[in-house]
Amino acid sequence: MIVRGTTPYHTFIVPMASESIEEVYITYLQNNEVVLDKDKTTVTIEDVELETENAEVNDTELAEEETEVTPTSQITLHLTQEDTLKFKFYPAAEKNIAVVQLRILDTNGEAYASDPVQERIFGVLKDGVISSNETDSNSESNG
Repeated sequence: MIVRGTTPYHTFIVPMASESIEEVYITYLQNNEVVLDKDKTTVTIEDVELETENAEVNDTELAEEETEVTPTSQITLHLTQEDTLKFKFYPAAEKNIAVVQLRILDTNGEAYASDPVQERIFGVLKDGVISSNETDSNSESNG
C-alpha cells in the first residue's frame, strides 16, 4: 500500500549476502509510466537471518546433518513525502495500482529481477508535503 504524502518503508528480502550486491534498482510504475526509479545509493542493505516459524526437526539423523544456510539480505527503501506525492490518485480504481520491481547486479556480474509486485495507491484529504513549519508556508501564501 502506498498512501500519497506519507513516508513508508518498503523492505525486500533477497537470497544473497549484502557484500555480493553490486547494484540495486527499484522501479515504481503507475499506468505504464515510471514514477520512481531508485538505486543502491537510496537504500540500506543488511544481512539478515531468517527464522522459520514452527520449524522443528524430529528426526535425529536430520538434526545431526549440517544444513546449508542461504545468505539473505534485507533491502530497505524509505520513500519521502515528495516520492509518494508523485503517484496520482484517480477516481477509477484500476488506475490506482503501482507495480514495483527490484533488479540486482551481483559482484560476479549476474543480473536478477524480482517478480513484479502490485501496490494499491491511496489518496489523502489534505494533499501536499507536511512541513514542521506550517506557519511559514501560511504567511507566504497570505502575503
